[in-house]
Amino acid sequence: MTDPAPSQSIRVTGGRAGVPLARRVATLAASVRPYRLLVGWAVGWAFVGAVVGLGIVFTRGATGFLPVLRQSVLFAEVVGFTALTSARVVFPLYSRLPAAARFALQVLTLLSGTLFGSVAILATQPLFSLASPRTVAVIVFMNAAFAVVVGIALHTYDSMKRQIEESYRVLREKEAMEREMAIARDVQRELLPRAAPRVRGLDLAGACVPAIGVGGDLYDFLPFSDESIGLVIADVSGKGIPAALLMAGLQASVRSIALPGVAPSEVNRRLNEMLLRSTSDARYATMFFARYDGKSRVLTYSNAGHYPPLRINGNGASRLLEGGFPIGLLDGAEYHEGERAMTPGDLLVLYTDGIIESPGENDEEFGERRLVEALQRHRSRDLEETIRLVIDDVRGWSRGRPQYDDVTLVLGRIT
Repeated sequence: MTDPAPSQSIRVTGGRAGVPLARRVATLAASVRPYRLLVGWAVGWAFVGAVVGLGIVFTRGATGFLPVLRQSVLFAEVVGFTALTSARVVFPLYSRLPAAARFALQVLTLLSGTLFGSVAILATQPLFSLASPRTVAVIVFMNAAFAVVVGIALHTYDSMKRQIEESYRVLREKEAMEREMAIARDVQRELLPRAAPRVRGLDLAGACVPAIGVGGDLYDFLPFSDESIGLVIADVSGKGIPAALLMAGLQASVRSIALPGVAPSEVNRRLNEMLLRSTSDARYATMFFARYDGKSRVLTYSNAGHYPPLRINGNGASRLLEGGFPIGLLDGAEYHEGERAMTPGDLLVLYTDGIIESPGENDEEFGERRLVEALQRHRSRDLEETIRLVIDDVRGWSRGRPQYDDVTLVLGRIT
């Protein structure tokens, strides 16, 4: 049918509580209203002014080269402060803008911050600034250009760092999920029959190939005696871990309900009530349950909305249709039974929709007719080999496309 356990993600980040400093600052800035941002910006430049004032106090009385050196140091502080606050506080606010507009605003932000800081510095030494206008102009221009380069480079570095951290986190989560999927696949494989039991007058074989590692297809053999066995095939809605969990629960329920004295129709009825009580409306399953008596060679079955299994012999193929609605779909549903007298050489075929609905060229499905033809072509072979060859035919029909759905095939030959 078309429709994993939650994995424990391993998060590798820097900063307090596992969150990078740049991300925390950016998140805080995004939540700040415009007037608060302006207040913060002004406070920052007040800090720059304080640094400027301290620089003047400590270099008071110096002449010649020292004023130029002092202003150069103060301008460097302006460049660093502008680049850091712009890259990590202001630029994240532009993240949703087009690239051209975002770049233009970044350059304007850096230039305005540098010029604003430069005015604050020059205002503290107006006489020196008036005496050396060319030197001051060169310093301001160089620092403005340097601030643009440093600010954009710092923002690019932060962006690349966040991308690398996110990629690494996703990779670690994917690895954890793959490990858990492998464990779930092993558990599901253990739930399926390891080998077909020996029953008088009946050879059995089965195979299940999930589409995504684990799936919702189920088949099972329930030996009641040396001459009697229960046969189950089911398809749970959905794929992946949720479908596999429901499949495991359904299998346990079948084994507890399908006792030797319980008719196939009653098995489906009880399973329908159980599934309705324990799952949501969106969860259901199609199921075919049959009991084969090796002494009388009679197959008694009830088909709960599953694709009709086939009986193939020299007269062709016939469907096993008697039953009712899928289980877990309709409250109070009733199920009927059918009987087939089997003869030596008959081939009983149980399958899921992953076989006949497998799409090929032009999305044409593999279909029941091709399945019967493949089985007729390989029916003289061993059952396990026949299953393998039929599944290969389905894959060849799909021409290398990803597997459409879980593929399950069970064969029984009357001897």
